[in-house]
Amino acid sequence: MRIRLFDPAAHPRFDDLPWATPLEQWVHPRITDLPVGLHRHVVRFVQYDHQFYALKELPNRLAEREYRLLRTMNDRGLPVVAAVALVNERGGPDPVLITRYLHYALPFRLLFRERPDIDVAATLVESIATLLARLHTAGFYWGDCSLSNALFRRDELHLSAYALDTETGELHDQMTAGQRQTDIDVAIVNVAGGLADLAAAGELPDSVDPFEVAPQIGTAYADIWEELHGSSTYDPVDPAALENRLDRLHDLGFGVSEAVITDASGSGAFVFRPSAIVGGYHRRELVELTGIVAREHQAHRLLDDISRFRAELEADADGRLPLREVGHRWLTEWYDPVLTALPADVAGKLERPQLYIEVLDHQALHSGNGDNRQLSLIEAAQQYGKDVLTRRPHERVSGTSTTAEPR
Repeated sequence: MRIRLFDPAAHPRFDDLPWATPLEQWVHPRITDLPVGLHRHVVRFVQYDHQFYALKELPNRLAEREYRLLRTMNDRGLPVVAAVALVNERGGPDPVLITRYLHYALPFRLLFRERPDIDVAATLVESIATLLARLHTAGFYWGDCSLSNALFRRDELHLSAYALDTETGELHDQMTAGQRQTDIDVAIVNVAGGLADLAAAGELPDSVDPFEVAPQIGTAYADIWEELHGSSTYDPVDPAALENRLDRLHDLGFGVSEAVITDASGSGAFVFRPSAIVGGYHRRELVELTGIVAREHQAHRLLDDISRFRAELEADADGRLPLREVGHRWLTEWYDPVLTALPADVAGKLERPQLYIEVLDHQALHSGNGDNRQLSLIEAAQQYGKDVLTRRPHERVSGTSTTAEPR
């Protein structure tokens, strides 16, 4: 048996597992059941302390290829699961790829049950289109995008999608338009099929037509791709068009690290085209300012709240305050106290940035009712915790031991 382990200080060694036995036959105290989509290969989960890991058994060539591909994509910060280890030379059984389980993530089959607060079909379209645009920008051809091959995490009122199975993928320096279109076509067919399966099982709202929803991925993708890579013209005297273009990119969660600007054939206007795009625009800004790690839409919302906090401080101070001071005070005067005010026994149901955002929404929804009194953030947190959060399901999963019988 041979374990190729990434970052041994951060992960268990996995040397206590029965590697000589085919994965499907395992009976072991670490085996646990978690929500899982459809897979070509045997997939099981193990738990070490509070972290879960997915184990997938597959032929050697595919295992080696997917491990290398995931590690490269992990190093680039792309939205894919994190490869932790590759176990081979097992004395008979195929190799096993080990990835870190995404906490607070759900397979698509649970989304329509677990997310009653959003238009799941529309947010699925948005999240898959954004995921594909980001992967294609990095040169990754997926070849098998489907609802079963992705995981989704709550991101303010949006969903963040992550590529799960990448064994069919290819990494290129740059993708052609034909490759991108093929990937989109595959995604549309697969997503329609996944939604149709849900409909057949009676788990899809009657208002959602799989064969109307899935093609919207192509339209959404084209719009996102044009914003990321298309050319636009602006007037240097009044560059509002350029500023609006950058704002739209930032709203999508992308920043421009390099652009090409050329004159527009002597007209006095200039043509702007991004040549290097990076994701996580708001996430990076929030981390630098507060140290909080959040998803992109969450980070955008929290930065907006910091701006609101700054406006209140500066109105009282009658002058500008340094942004770093504002960020520190927001953290200690608003963010941390709000989260501390939530009941400890239910505060782990959602991630901390999402909890804070939902308290903000609760405050806005319930202030001004009846006596027109504005709820304080602490009052909103206490009310939200008691009336809403206690009834919500846990989105950080806890596994169920399956030591008695193999699957």
